[in-house]
Amino acid sequence: MEKIHILTDSSADIPQEQVEAYGIEIVPISLTHEGRTFREYYDITAEEYWKLLEDSREIPTTAMVTPTVFLDSYRRAAERGCTHVLGVLINGKGSGTYQAACLARDMFREEYGGGMHIELFDSATYTYIYGHIVVMAASLRDQGDSFDAIVSLVRSRLSRVEAFLGVYSLKHLKKSGRISGGAAFVGEALGLKPISHVYDGGVQVCDKVRGEKALVSGLIRKVSARVQQPEKQTAILLYGAVPGERMEELEKRLRTEIGFKAVIRCPIGPSVITNTGPQALAVAFYGQPHE
Repeated sequence: MEKIHILTDSSADIPQEQVEAYGIEIVPISLTHEGRTFREYYDITAEEYWKLLEDSREIPTTAMVTPTVFLDSYRRAAERGCTHVLGVLINGKGSGTYQAACLARDMFREEYGGGMHIELFDSATYTYIYGHIVVMAASLRDQGDSFDAIVSLVRSRLSRVEAFLGVYSLKHLKKSGRISGGAAFVGEALGLKPISHVYDGGVQVCDKVRGEKALVSGLIRKVSARVQQPEKQTAILLYGAVPGERMEELEKRLRTEIGFKAVIRCPIGPSVITNTGPQALAVAFYGQPHE
């Protein structure tokens, strides 16, 4: 009989109640700020981190999870009699966490042999964009689905999920060095708000809108052009420290203009918001399979 352990890293931004309900292991990414190191998910909430980031002159640094942490996780799973481990992890292009998990898998096999099967996925994306797929996998496991069926679902979902991300302020992008001071000055003066496409391992600016009110319309336009069968989907509204009325508008328009059957909200956690700044808003959904 299969006994399946499911793990992910803290960047998946899975709400605590889902983590506890499904017994998902969260391997923490560490952040260091002004000499203090804390573990994402365990030591600070998303909302606390947004405030810290907004008030700070220093950009916190993030550290990938080490192979030793993953190796210890695999050992614990084996000791509990698990036959399979499934791990879905943060974009390998933006973090070494997935590579660390793979290295730990090789170390585990040398130590224990091939008795426990470990399947690892580079999600090629960020935050609850892949976190919700981890929750789906855990739900299927609890319903009694086979490991192969769960792996097939994860692979299929990761091949189609994408998102558009909008940023209300360029201040943090300037502070982190992601755009130049000159570009930030001109952008702020013109009221430009960039929209990025989070897709197949990349995060590329695909549009710029003018004015705060235009950002929601820009996100709606971008999602509408790529979503497949929204009436069968639940859109994921990801947010940082943005005004409540903007989220309300976006959620309403996702339902009425695009026709999503439902919309769920999820705050963006520290390891991702460090790179975007706290004033971020995004929509995740399913489109065509990535080429």
